[in-house]
Amino acid sequence: MIFQIPWKHAAKHGWDINKDACLFRSWAIHTGRYKAGEKEPDPKTWKANFRCAMNSLPDIEEVKDQSRNKGSSAVRVYRMLPPLTKNQRKERKSKSSRDAKSKAKRKSCGDSSPDTFSDGLSSSTLPDDHSSYTPSCLERVSLSLPGS
Repeated sequence: MIFQIPWKHAAKHGWDINKDACLFRSWAIHTGRYKAGEKEPDPKTWKANFRCAMNSLPDIEEVKDQSRNKGSSAVRVYRMLPPLTKNQRKERKSKSSRDAKSKAKRKSCGDSSPDTFSDGLSSSTLPDDHSSYTPSCLERVSLSLPGS
């Protein structure tokens, strides 16, 4: 299963915290990192924490060649992977496999083309208002997070 998340940059014209950062805010509230009224809103940190959470999930990977990094329609595209077996989980934790993966990841970053769409994913119009993203939909993601 492939899904995309709106990833508009906060410095872009027309960026609105209530429309463009509501998923990240909901994630921060869900994880207990933000409580409205107690702390100043910090969408940059919310977005970074959400990105790190997505990257730490063993059964989700970013599809970099289908993500769009620039413009008002910037999105991150992710793919859900089949669950890892017990042996695969042990292998992921070993230092040598982490080092190899890290090197491969750094190498592949330069090869990606953000404007390429394949695997049947078409460019779709994203809604301007993302306020329908709710904490309840985030619970599925947090169930897979280490330490949750």
